[in-house]
Amino acid sequence: VFANRLQHARCSHMQIFLEAKQILLLGEGDGRFLEALLEEGCRAEIIYYDFSTKMRDVARKRVEGKGGNVKFYKGDIHQLSLPDNFRPDVVGAHFFLDCFREEELVGIIRRIGTVIDLGGKMVVTDFQLHSDSWIARLLGRLLIRLMLLFFQVFAGISAYTLPDFYKLLIGQGWECRKKALFNRGLIGSWVMEIPPDKRS
Repeated sequence: VFANRLQHARCSHMQIFLEAKQILLLGEGDGRFLEALLEEGCRAEIIYYDFSTKMRDVARKRVEGKGGNVKFYKGDIHQLSLPDNFRPDVVGAHFFLDCFREEELVGIIRRIGTVIDLGGKMVVTDFQLHSDSWIARLLGRLLIRLMLLFFQVFAGISAYTLPDFYKLLIGQGWECRKKALFNRGLIGSWVMEIPPDKRS
């Protein structure tokens, strides 16, 4: 059930992806969102970018025979490098930024800002502690801590607490154009953009 809610959040801004010409999917993992994107008839050029060879192979198999123009890259986000003719107008970062410590995210967000096209948007879907209810916040904090611990052990992520990625995005000039919240605010999806006058 929870997995379905995560997928619903990932797909909440699907139309933005469907209108794109070039899409970069960061940390796409097993390709669940990529599959949904192709099933919606996406015609964009897509680059799947993930550090895990295993997840890349799973994703490739998941979307096999579903059409689309997808290239699969294995790489480290800290050294993100894309073809010269690929300037994504949409970047997808679903449950990705929470894998890193805040001091790492400063450089990662800056790097994303250098590869995205002018006027491009980044769709960030992730966990947050948003609820006004202290009980909901306590349960949310516990759930997030357990999930981070799980992924520290089995996926080797560096984050040990939930980073305030939204604050870091705003700090580097990104602005929120649209947002959707789920599960009493525990999950959010934001459409972020850097105005031309704030690009470095």
